[in-house]
Amino acid sequence: MLVLGLVAALVAAGANAGAALLEAMATRRATRAAGVLTSPMYLGGLLLDIAGWVLTVLALRYMPIVAVQAIVSGQVVITVIASHWVFDTPLRRVDLLAAGANVVGLGLLVGSAETGDLPHAGVGGTIALLAVLVVLAVVGIGTAVRSRRAVPVAFLAGLAFGGTAVAVRLLDLDGPFGEVLHTVLTDPVAWALLGYAALGLGLYTVALGRGTVGPVVAVLAVTETLAPGLLGLVLLGDSIRAGWVFGFVAGLVLALGGVVVLARSPAQASLAGDDGVARPPLKRV
Repeated sequence: MLVLGLVAALVAAGANAGAALLEAMATRRATRAAGVLTSPMYLGGLLLDIAGWVLTVLALRYMPIVAVQAIVSGQVVITVIASHWVFDTPLRRVDLLAAGANVVGLGLLVGSAETGDLPHAGVGGTIALLAVLVVLAVVGIGTAVRSRRAVPVAFLAGLAFGGTAVAVRLLDLDGPFGEVLHTVLTDPVAWALLGYAALGLGLYTVALGRGTVGPVVAVLAVTETLAPGLLGLVLLGDSIRAGWVFGFVAGLVLALGGVVVLARSPAQASLAGDDGVARPPLKRV
């Protein structure tokens, strides 16, 4: 099942990258805000976002959290390369090196990490998950209201998105469809999952509105990978294969280092509309 999780994570990264490109193109081509929401490109991007989230949930059932989160954050690699073709943004030599480092790092992560049986939340785990959500919501909303800086808000958004990964690992989704649906509707862990996702999305939106996209994406990617990933290794049954500790650490450094460098690429400014270009034409029609 490791292969299924790996494929789901890779496709999720591709879906998220495609969504970012479609939504960016829709925003650039729209003449008014309302036109963006009804644009077929934008709606297609939203569908890809949903598909990416579903695939990420699937991947988290079969792979360690840190590996899944690192792979999905690799969408930055895809968007930078694709933005060069779509928006004609410059592709720096350091971008190519960072993309290569990310790929090597992901390979090491996948090869070194393994997961055991999925844990059961229990009453204590459920209470802890909900309590952390409440605390994070209070701190996050308070920071978003009082602070004008983007990085702290992005950090808290990363923690919230990391909470969704932990909730997925604790949610019991085994059994026929009827049982799964009943679990989703009645299990407090599922409610926590939705709460973490909503909080993360809200804080991420605020962070993007207050700062440049590069640092925000970099902080988000590192936080939502490391925080739940370390928790998975300590408490949720994830582990490192014998003799692969160095490979795991090297892979994590390379993968996240590549994302941080690429997050500051000119391509990210194009996706966010920060480069002053109103309607960049497609290089290839």
